[in-house]
Amino acid sequence: METICVTAEEAVEQISDTLQRTFPETVFAVRLEDPVIEREDICGIDVIWIDGPRRDQVEDLLDAFQSINWDPRTGQLGGRVHFAVTPEGTLVQLMYNIDYIFCDGPSEALFES
Repeated sequence: METICVTAEEAVEQISDTLQRTFPETVFAVRLEDPVIEREDICGIDVIWIDGPRRDQVEDLLDAFQSINWDPRTGQLGGRVHFAVTPEGTLVQLMYNIDYIFCDGPSEALFES
């Protein structure tokens, strides 16, 4: 089975497209997160929006892009692989170079006085 590695930059584009198709009335800001520490092997994405879908709806939709799985019971991190079918009907593995996606929305806090 072929494995397709999706770069963080490609993932940002795919996430933006998925959000726009699923929630066309909402404007999202999607960007690579600035590294918190000096490690190039940890990559996160920030997704921010003001109004529209609930946070859990967006998190559920974007779960398919994350490559790390965290078990809150044990504190263990594990890798994740996703599967897809190509237009030709071939099953492939997708590995996203994304460790986590931080969703921050919806929030009206910016407009509160």
